[in-house]
Amino acid sequence: MTYQRPWTHEHDETIALRRCRDPLANTGTLWVKTTRPLRVEPLELEVARPLPEVCARHGRPAESRVLVRSCFYDTDQHPRFPHRVPSRRPYDAASPLPRYVPPPVSTIVVGEWPTCARCRRRSGLHRWLSRLLLWIMAANLFAVVFIAVTDICPVQPALVLGVFPGSLLGLVIYFRLRKKVVQPVTFRPIYDERFVFIRAHARFRRALAAMPDRPAEPQ
Repeated sequence: MTYQRPWTHEHDETIALRRCRDPLANTGTLWVKTTRPLRVEPLELEVARPLPEVCARHGRPAESRVLVRSCFYDTDQHPRFPHRVPSRRPYDAASPLPRYVPPPVSTIVVGEWPTCARCRRRSGLHRWLSRLLLWIMAANLFAVVFIAVTDICPVQPALVLGVFPGSLLGLVIYFRLRKKVVQPVTFRPIYDERFVFIRAHARFRRALAAMPDRPAEPQ
């Protein structure tokens, strides 16, 4: 096995992939055309083999499975990277100023991943915190509008700051919390459409190796 440094680790596990047998639904907003063309062919991939009943993140017995659809982006660091790494190249050569666009989606990977009780508790906590944050921002906005309209008392600076820039910061935190609601697996960049590297617990790796009909390792 040849590992692609620095984005993989020697203890990572490889999961076989294949092209989706049926087109994925609700992907119209993901395949957005931008002024920067993709460097690679856009792909819709799925996990090609059953996974063990062990949580890949924590190595604990799985209590359920979660269908996860993960996006990979066409970035300067690697053409199929699991995060929106900002591009360092100007996309408009005629412009005197450097202008950039977010990296477009280049690959979608779907699969049912085993999750343990710890995954479920953490997902529930992040979901609860994100909802609480939205309620706090909504209550603060309502308080500012209500005080301004009724003129029952001066608007407090703390409430104004809570709306702006507090709401912008709150939205950033909200989306980060929502992103962590379901993360049963950590992906590495995709180098070949036949497989993907994941960060996996040792017990998950042993359970996967013990399963029959293990596919040959990619060369």
